[in-house]
Amino acid sequence: MPLKGFTVAITASRRAWELAHIVESFGGKPYLAPTVGIDADLQTPSHDVLQFLTRVTNDDFDYIIFMTAPGVFSLFSIAKTLGIEEKLLQSLSRITIVARSLKPKMALKKYGAKVSLIPEENTAMGISKLLLTRGVAGKKIAILWHGDDSQQLRDDLYRAGAKSVIEASTYRYSSNLEKGGASILKSMGYDYVAPNKERVIRLIHDIIAGKINSITFTSPPSVRDLIKIAEADRFSETLKHSLNTNVIVVAVGPSTKSALEKNDINVHVMPQTFKMGPMIKALDEYVGRNNLYGDSMTSEGNLTMQ
Repeated sequence: MPLKGFTVAITASRRAWELAHIVESFGGKPYLAPTVGIDADLQTPSHDVLQFLTRVTNDDFDYIIFMTAPGVFSLFSIAKTLGIEEKLLQSLSRITIVARSLKPKMALKKYGAKVSLIPEENTAMGISKLLLTRGVAGKKIAILWHGDDSQQLRDDLYRAGAKSVIEASTYRYSSNLEKGGASILKSMGYDYVAPNKERVIRLIHDIIAGKINSITFTSPPSVRDLIKIAEADRFSETLKHSLNTNVIVVAVGPSTKSALEKNDINVHVMPQTFKMGPMIKALDEYVGRNNLYGDSMTSEGNLTMQ
């Protein structure tokens, strides 16, 4: 097992234990230090979400894009609270539904909504490419984001002639897993580990000390919040240097890879299939291919690369 003796840091909150079990199945030692959670209030949704629901249920949209399963769950939960869940479903039956990946597709299926399109690349850029090949001139498009949005997607659609693009987020990324966010994940059956600032600070110090062999990132916010905490303690440059010289950095997909590179962090591993299992398999193959040994450390604590 190439990962035997490897300490692999996990920055994900949602499905953290599942990822830890995958790491263990490859012989690695998981180090849980989630850097990002979600914050949502399903009882008193924001004005943007209420307006989004009003427009989607009363206007004639051509496309509606769902980025995440928690977004689907929370939108339908809010619609149910408002007494318009059935009206939302009826409206969705008349709209071409785009899901960023299989996860929002399966969540929509549970509510009886049928997804028509999924991009080959499960990113905002992949959705942009998909819709532009179909043509969006004169079309009305609704986008339900995750905790972050992408101005690039909106700009691409407008440049291609879209008539209107409306957007909303039912939750926000947060350095803490707030009560509302925790309730969403629990209701969806996710096992999660709540973010904890002290734990993240300890991770940063362990990275700098050479105690972490590899670190995995499963979303751009997980990158952002790690750097944000490091900057607050004036360790960001030292952290980046350590990540670039002593640690195998793993990104689950292109958007996460881009977030790392924008922060001047080199990415060593990214799977062809942007999922957790293939991600750890790709890490395992990388370690084996390069003859790296987690139990062999230099006196400075650096990973021995042979």
